[in-house]
Amino acid sequence: MGLRSQADDLLAGLWLVKYRVWNAFSGTDMRKGIVVGLTLGVGVVIMVASKYQLFGFSHATTFPQLPENPNFTVSKDFDGEWLGRRKDVSKNWLCERTTISGKVVDGFVQLTLTYNGTPLKGWIDEQGALTLYATNARWDYRFTATASGNRIQGDWFLTNGPCKGSWYVERS
Repeated sequence: MGLRSQADDLLAGLWLVKYRVWNAFSGTDMRKGIVVGLTLGVGVVIMVASKYQLFGFSHATTFPQLPENPNFTVSKDFDGEWLGRRKDVSKNWLCERTTISGKVVDGFVQLTLTYNGTPLKGWIDEQGALTLYATNARWDYRFTATASGNRIQGDWFLTNGPCKGSWYVERS
């Protein structure tokens, strides 16, 4: 067998390998490979985004937590039963209006969003300022307000959603 024959055999072998590789990734098999590759890629992106809290993914353990004790003097002037509303200004279908009800005992506020049962807790300071801490596995609510007389009113928003607005409760 001459040198030319060996070169021809080598070229024929390379052509056969190229042909088989090309056929393996063409047509239906190629589409399957692309779908599998894209699926794996999207899965990796979602896992990384979830771990580093990208794209609005949230973990309830990272939401602000109610301190065990306030670092200010608590006002007991607002003790009693309270009832009111939360209003949304975003006009997003996700953000429903709802009632809020609860009580204040020894300056400790315990309110509940009626539509999903989210508890809101916090203390009222001597100036009437109030920050509520929500306990919800999915939504990171932020409620702030000022108490005066028989009314507590303020603003609210979601850090991980489009919802925002105002809220109030009145002593019953």
